Amino acid sequence: MATNTAPPKKKLLVVIGATGNQGGSVARRFLRDPRYAVRALTRNPASPAALALSALGADVVAADLDEPASLRAAFSDASAIFSVTQYWEPFFRPDCRAAAAALGVSCRRYAYDVEVRQGRNIADAAAGVAEGLEENGFWVSTLSSARECSGGRMTEVYHFDGKADVFPRYVDEWWPELARKMSCVHTGYFMTSWGILPASYLNKQAEGSYQMRFPTRPDRVVPHLDVNADMGNFVYAVSQMPPGKAYMCAGTFAGFEEYIQLWGEKNGVKTSYKQVTFDDMVADAGPGQEDLGIEVAHMCTYTDDPGYNGGMELLTAEDLKAVSLFLLLGAAWVRPE
Repeated sequence: MATNTAPPKKKLLVVIGATGNQGGSVARRFLRDPRYAVRALTRNPASPAALALSALGADVVAADLDEPASLRAAFSDASAIFSVTQYWEPFFRPDCRAAAAALGVSCRRYAYDVEVRQGRNIADAAAGVAEGLEENGFWVSTLSSARECSGGRMTEVYHFDGKADVFPRYVDEWWPELARKMSCVHTGYFMTSWGILPASYLNKQAEGSYQMRFPTRPDRVVPHLDVNADMGNFVYAVSQMPPGKAYMCAGTFAGFEEYIQLWGEKNGVKTSYKQVTFDDMVADAGPGQEDLGIEVAHMCTYTDDPGYNGGMELLTAEDLKAVSLFLLLGAAWVRPE
């Protein structure tokens, strides 16, 4: 009797934002697992990043988070979906700045509205294929709700609430079947964020040393993430866990004073940390960047109290090592940039 030697059908992982930092890291990690096929979503399949993923074996597909029909088509036959939304892209885009001005709202609030709208589009489309997803098949990048975790005290940490208001709130409220298959992956401070506000992260002093300047206590422990190197490994470990859990993806946890001290030792320069006021941080952002300074200063104030994770109990890499023995994050977290 002939035996069926056909290889088992691969699981299809659909990765949103596959040419970005988080999505790219996730796509590359799962492409290393022969059990998975990866469908990489991007607005521009002809971009260098998209072509690089295609060369690695990904099926690169055009999709737009503002076009629900493109998401529904892209999610077809998915076994799992990785979701990530963008606050900072609409925040910085000139056309979005112009649209915000026409509406009479800040670019900060406008970017929040874009992120919420696009997040809901993702959730709505994913709900349409929820039945076919694996038991733990909807992995979402998110952050804590500053509004809720601060007891209503902090209502303008828009790039936190733009994520939390959809993942998990909107999904929990409107799509219970999808919610049962969801894992929430919170992300720590990106180690590349110094490039957004260099005068706050690495303020060069007159004598040549570098000073980090945030409205956060120097010993307030915060999570730090090398997103390109570590996000994929972390999500890969999350995929092996039961659904319904929330995580903090970080390579290390350290206060900003310790962080900048280690950075200085690694790079052979003198460093210091200074806790500054909210207004000081806004001023450090420089002319024309007040909205950026305000948004990040709100985040740093929230990081100080109640804390970057809002006081939530989140699982970490230590909790995941039992299911992924090679989950090694943050090995080069103070490397020079």
